[in-house]
Amino acid sequence: MRSRTMALTSAGLSPSELGEISRAAGRDPDLALAFLPATPDLGRELDTLAAAWPESLRVGCEASSQLVDGISTTEGCVQAFWFDPPEPPGQPARRPEAIVLEGSFDHPPAEPEIAAFAGRLAEADGVLLLADGLRFPAERLLADLGARLDPRALRIAGGLASSTFSAPTVSIGGLGARVFCDRQIFPSACLAVLLYGVDMQVEVIRGWNPASPIYAVTRAEGTVLYEIEGQPATDWYRRFFTVRGALLPLPEASQGFPLIIVGPASGRQGLYRSLRAFDQPVGAVTLWGKIETGDQVRMGMFGGGDGNALLETLEAATGRTHSGEAPVEAAILCSCVGRQAALGEKMEEEITAIHRALAGASLSGFFSLGEIGPSDDASPAFYNHTAVLVLLREGAP
Repeated sequence: MRSRTMALTSAGLSPSELGEISRAAGRDPDLALAFLPATPDLGRELDTLAAAWPESLRVGCEASSQLVDGISTTEGCVQAFWFDPPEPPGQPARRPEAIVLEGSFDHPPAEPEIAAFAGRLAEADGVLLLADGLRFPAERLLADLGARLDPRALRIAGGLASSTFSAPTVSIGGLGARVFCDRQIFPSACLAVLLYGVDMQVEVIRGWNPASPIYAVTRAEGTVLYEIEGQPATDWYRRFFTVRGALLPLPEASQGFPLIIVGPASGRQGLYRSLRAFDQPVGAVTLWGKIETGDQVRMGMFGGGDGNALLETLEAATGRTHSGEAPVEAAILCSCVGRQAALGEKMEEEITAIHRALAGASLSGFFSLGEIGPSDDASPAFYNHTAVLVLLREGAP
């Protein structure tokens, strides 16, 4: 596998630079993975990409900010992949494929559609999922996939597309958090990139410190947390965000303080939940992910060492290469926008260090409204306030 990442400029995609990349490689990329800002010009950018690389599978999503090797940007990025011919020679090559599942919270995908979608995923060696971060019921889909697929036989990772807060993101057809495939833009959909002949290693980086004892959720429904230990959830949050008798503005003040689920179900241990709305409905809080009655939870806190958590995980994951395993050839990082806000300037330092540790492998990614990665029991899970790092090597998984 060869891979290369390019950053966009304020002028958008450069046809000449795209042409030079394909000429240098001798052919168009097999896969072009794009993370682009939410603008009215998105369709024009996809047309430019299609004209320059007509033979490529071109997929991606909108994002508030993106990663290009060792830096972050808000202008967008494209990561190109060329896969090697199969071994032994003469064997049919399986190029990456993309499938799209459309749906919304009000009209989720039907059971037959989910069954067909899961069946296609089961054929791949690894799957990158990119979902609309505002309108598509991603967490519900992950639960359905976990019930239909063998989680230990298939690697699934990805993230929810994001948007700048200034974009009109609340309408179904509005800008922001959309996915795209070739020239088509999909509001309210999930895009799956199916990879074949690729070893896809997925690392979930948590790294937040516990900041409270463990409490029991005594009433919850969907993403709404009503009670903890029999008391209104708003009273529980007030304990942590009241300073000199005044309640700090919520949810803004909760950035860097995720709710950590610690059990008791193994598939929910280590899930993080960010605060989305306070006292809505009255006495309750709304989170960015599902919470269940019976969950054991504690408050989490950013503790300065989290800035090294991703790098430490990467070094441990790539340390296996010394035993004869192939080096990492490309990497994709989906990191929560809440984590980005909490890390601040440390985020740039971390990205630079990660790219250096990859020893030349290309790195792309984006800051997401939720992350997709394996839970402690290997089933696909929905995270907030985490980073999901995907390490790719060509060869048998």
